[in-house]
Amino acid sequence: MNSNEETQSFEDITAEGARAFGEQRTLNRRRFMARLGLAGAVGGATFLAGCSGSNNMASSGSSTVMAAGPSEIDVLNFALNLEYLESTFYSFATQGADLPSSLTAGSGAITGAPPAKIEFPTQQITDIFNEIFFNEMSHVADLQSLIGTGFVTRPPLNLAAAGAVTSANIITIARQFEDVGTTAYAGAATLLTGTHLMYAAQILAVEGFQAGALRLISIQQNAPFAAADALDVPTFDPGAQVLASQGPTSAGGFFATSGTDNATSAMPAALAFTRSTSQILQIVYGAAGMTGVSKGGFFPMGLNGNITTS
Repeated sequence: MNSNEETQSFEDITAEGARAFGEQRTLNRRRFMARLGLAGAVGGATFLAGCSGSNNMASSGSSTVMAAGPSEIDVLNFALNLEYLESTFYSFATQGADLPSSLTAGSGAITGAPPAKIEFPTQQITDIFNEIFFNEMSHVADLQSLIGTGFVTRPPLNLAAAGAVTSANIITIARQFEDVGTTAYAGAATLLTGTHLMYAAQILAVEGFQAGALRLISIQQNAPFAAADALDVPTFDPGAQVLASQGPTSAGGFFATSGTDNATSAMPAALAFTRSTSQILQIVYGAAGMTGVSKGGFFPMGLNGNITTS
């Protein structure tokens, strides 16, 4: 397929197609689990590693965490809010238009969108961003299908919360989104079971693919680094094999993992960093280090759902 054909295929994608893909994948998973005799054991879980960081869970058949924790639907809707932000950002950046209306019925106002789709430095980078757009749009359809009738609508978004979206900063903003998304899903792993764990693990892998690609592009294009908080590792080319083989340091590395001087007993070397819901909200609200914040930044009126405060 040539570049023009590929670009056209992205522009022709419909929300119905993305949703149908997600529903078929869900059906295939259910059939697989039924064959294993596991369908009745598919339990609920939480998505992001909530405020406590605890592994206390209800029994495997429960749909909620224990007493103080958010419900399963609450945490999945928290994830959906983040996917709305990413997919809307990539839609305007690559297509020059909003997401299909079937994914955004009842949406809040969108401000700060670029006036036209972004011109990327190379055709390869254009293609990468187009594929990221498709993935993020599909994540919205996947989560809406998984949650069912209880999914939240898209809240008001300010896409320019990190500055007007231009060809000069698009890689920097996108890289921050993907790194934050990866650490958010990584924070969920110990709190998930069954179908939710499968979805989160597969979305985590996609976010990791995208984060890795954008980190390499950042090195190649010398894109500015914008740390969200102390967990972020700057992209840095050590320039020598011996340094690279020792792993990342707090000064930087190829990947956002714990390494030579930033690994701890709780975060052994070569693992991805994790973030809690509070940490994620501090970033997307533009309120790093502040708890008790309920709106701001990319979400000027806050998230929709029950997990809204850092």
